Amino acid sequence: MQNVDLAKLKKQGFIKQREGDYFTIRLKILAGNITADQMVGLSDVANKYGRGYVGLTTRLGVEIPWIKIENLEKARDELQKIDLKPGGTGPTVRAIVACKGTICAHGLINTQRLCSMLDTECFGKILPSKFKMGIAGCPNNCAKVQLNDIGFMGQCRPQLEESLCEGCLACVKSCPSGAIEKIDVKVCIDDAKCIMCGKCINTCPVNAVSVNKQGVALFIGGKFGRNYRIGERLGPILSIHEAMVFTKIIIAFYEDNAKPGERFGETVNRIGIESVRASLMILYGRSKT
Repeated sequence: MQNVDLAKLKKQGFIKQREGDYFTIRLKILAGNITADQMVGLSDVANKYGRGYVGLTTRLGVEIPWIKIENLEKARDELQKIDLKPGGTGPTVRAIVACKGTICAHGLINTQRLCSMLDTECFGKILPSKFKMGIAGCPNNCAKVQLNDIGFMGQCRPQLEESLCEGCLACVKSCPSGAIEKIDVKVCIDDAKCIMCGKCINTCPVNAVSVNKQGVALFIGGKFGRNYRIGERLGPILSIHEAMVFTKIIIAFYEDNAKPGERFGETVNRIGIESVRASLMILYGRSKT
């Protein structure tokens, strides 16, 4: 192990283990999805170069531990043949976590498509520190998006057409946040309580509740770990296109304003969330002119 550049190897996705002279190969998996053939290939590499098993990471990636340094390149070459590449380490945009989106009965947005778009545009970009993104298809928030540097949450704002409402209370019963109540013979929606999950829209039998706006809520500056920070909402519901534009603006802002090694949430704390919000909105306005 003498004269081995461990930092360089880690940037390539080869992480030194605590035990002996062994390494773990970390593989970036898009939204946690691999094919059956890739699973077979993973098994082959783990059996051939490791100890016959693989592990899943918290960011929907895969790791193959117990690989000797002399076998790292051989294992990497075999993995690349099945389109699996090491990566997802260092001060870069890390692998993006996404729930299953519209595959799930609760999903409001196509999280898999958004994840693919973000991966193409952002993954691996070198930044002042590691940078994480998470996508949840609905307010159930399985991906815990507020614990990421940027978090995306599918939301759907309902609107009520009172003239169509028959007071059947189907929407009242379906609302998980108690945002809908009956007043006299009609119902009303309390916007302050509404979590924009869209349940009332799907359950209304007479279409009195419909979609006002559907898209994603954007949260910024979150992180987990020893010193966690809950991300704060940037603004109103955005379209997927708007969210992509904001993502590029946020990353550029972070590049320009962060100190070396400073996470985005720490940059937000230092500058102030309102100042950051204002700056991002100004930059977004300029991007449209």
